[in-house]
Amino acid sequence: MRIDNEKKPVLGIDLGTTYSAISRWTEKGPKVYQNPRREYTWASVVYYDERQEKPLVGNLALKRALIDPENAVIGVKRMMDDKNQKISLGNQVFSPIDISAMILRDVYEYAEKTTPGFDPAGVVVTVPYYFTAVQNTNTSEAARLAGLNVLGIIQEPVAAALAYGIHEEETLNDEIIMVFDLGGGTFDLTVFRFTNRADKLTFEVLATGGDDRLGGLDFDQSLAELIKKKANLKLAGQSETDQLKAESALLESAKEAKEILSFEETTDIIKPNILPGQHIEIEIEREEFEECIEHYFAKMDAIIDNVIEKASLSREDIGRVIKVGGSSRIPKIDELLTQKLGSNKTFGNIDPDLCVAQGASIYAAYLDERIEWSKEIEIKTATAHALGVGLGNGRVSVLIPGNRRTPCEETRIFTTDSNDCEELDIDLYQGSSKFIKNNKKIGTIHVPGLVKRPAGELDIKITFRINQQQSVSVTIVQKDSNIRKVENVKLT
Repeated sequence: MRIDNEKKPVLGIDLGTTYSAISRWTEKGPKVYQNPRREYTWASVVYYDERQEKPLVGNLALKRALIDPENAVIGVKRMMDDKNQKISLGNQVFSPIDISAMILRDVYEYAEKTTPGFDPAGVVVTVPYYFTAVQNTNTSEAARLAGLNVLGIIQEPVAAALAYGIHEEETLNDEIIMVFDLGGGTFDLTVFRFTNRADKLTFEVLATGGDDRLGGLDFDQSLAELIKKKANLKLAGQSETDQLKAESALLESAKEAKEILSFEETTDIIKPNILPGQHIEIEIEREEFEECIEHYFAKMDAIIDNVIEKASLSREDIGRVIKVGGSSRIPKIDELLTQKLGSNKTFGNIDPDLCVAQGASIYAAYLDERIEWSKEIEIKTATAHALGVGLGNGRVSVLIPGNRRTPCEETRIFTTDSNDCEELDIDLYQGSSKFIKNNKKIGTIHVPGLVKRPAGELDIKITFRINQQQSVSVTIVQKDSNIRKVENVKLT
């Protein structure tokens, strides 16, 4: 076991859609860093215009975004499925990986400033369980671009479950828990089985599901539309700059109202001159807010049913619900969970905004052998998405289905669909659809040197293997051509 050291710690970073946090492992458990304003979270926002030497990141960038939204980016996590997407800020163009790297670096530098001689042994960065291999790879690349020594990537629900398990280890019995993770941009739902033995604490993923386009940002947008309608604002005919400023102010008003309505039944919204000669002076009731986001709750309701079914469980089997993410504080969430799973199942002894960062630092300590326990920690995972190869008819042939326990392996034999084919490009896909167009391409394996044969007469054996660390090994064998090719794809 390595000794915990304040100057050379292991770190966990929760790279959130709207807010991020950083934690380190200490001999007493995880400790979340504060910024100079004694806040535990940083806005995941980047602002840049041509007058600056370098981009602004964090809470100050969020304030600038309200004044000059054209030169700010919020919610870059939702863009991590396309690293080639162009983000124009000021007179420069950035990629989603560039922006994410800035956020990671800024969060890291706040921790660095707390301790002279700060030289961390490594960092674990979190991703949603429902992220695809492409999104995970791009997140890892952003961490490396930020100059971080990445020990590993961990899914956010697993990190939250670790934080819960370590916090409650002394009193934890064998039980099935649900991690309900509703953040700014993504919804993750994961069911775990905890097994607590004298020599081992086991976290086993039974099923997972979610939506990477469902979160607090969507609630803010829906509420902003309601505010605009109730205030009878007229954006048409305004200049593009005034429209952008008004939309930014509406979103900020919606966010503030959403937070207040988590504790109060009504809130007043007063914004003078949101547009030239136009003002907002209205009252919003909690019931109105809940009605305008009702369609998102219908989605969450269906996902809960689907995940419980995939886990081969009944609702009564869920013993505890851990709420994660700032949006999980909305009172309607408690109503939904009570309705679906029964009352008094929500666990509230860990902070939903910080437990993911805490769990990431616990995992970092586990990887770096810093946890001084007699117990072994075992994490058993499952695939979040199906994996397969693309066919010439626009469909995907699935080799590994979603929710398959890892490690696992599957082999299938394919053939050529044209005469005298001498080479092939085998495209790998991840997703739940039968059709290529609805899934994510995660790689291509080029296979040259095939012997010429008529269509359908050359057998090509493809094997997918997924290990405990969610790495995919793809083996392609064609005996007649003396070909055996192995390539690896990292899912997390």
